[in-house]
Amino acid sequence: MKKLSLVLSAVVVLAGTQFAAAQQQQQPQQRQQQAPAQAPAQRSQPAAPPAQPRVLEPLTPPVIVVVDFQEVLRGSAAAKSIQQQLERTRATYQEDISKKERDLRAAEQELQQQRAVLAPEAFQQRRRDFETRVADVQRDVNAKKRQLDQAFEENIAKVREQLIVIVDEIAKETKANMVISKAAVVIVEKRFDLTSEALVRLDRKLTSVKLVMPALKQ
Repeated sequence: MKKLSLVLSAVVVLAGTQFAAAQQQQQPQQRQQQAPAQAPAQRSQPAAPPAQPRVLEPLTPPVIVVVDFQEVLRGSAAAKSIQQQLERTRATYQEDISKKERDLRAAEQELQQQRAVLAPEAFQQRRRDFETRVADVQRDVNAKKRQLDQAFEENIAKVREQLIVIVDEIAKETKANMVISKAAVVIVEKRFDLTSEALVRLDRKLTSVKLVMPALKQ
């Protein structure tokens, strides 16, 4: 019988046929074939006139500012409030899962003790029932993990939306016509890095987010 530790550690994870055929050579037959009738010539359409170049306006020098979006999201009060609420939910889930694991370990020990006194058919049935319980617990664990991950993504998206609005306001105030993520920049002069200002404004506008949990899907 498999040990419970191996069963509980199981994780549900997420070519075309090659074709080759030899070509057969056929000898051409000498036949006189009548030439097909010629289709009537179609009237040619007039060619479209070539695209005309448009008059371009002089480009202004680019004004570029940099924002570390990941740093702002990690350090914002709203994102921290989401994490705190998720941790409380995760702790509640972990307590429930730990209780189920203790029950399974006790059931496994009891089953091992009954092996010597049960008929083989009865023992096999109880073992199948036990393995079904283990699979149910594992599905519950995976479903809760997916729910927590989805909850984080959906709730942090609300913070990200507000951050985009704030960055747009900063760009207008500074007359910047381009905002680049700091992750794509190697070197930047400090006065062009507006990460701190974006964080201050985000915390002022959005102090917390009430966690909304998606439906639990087994």
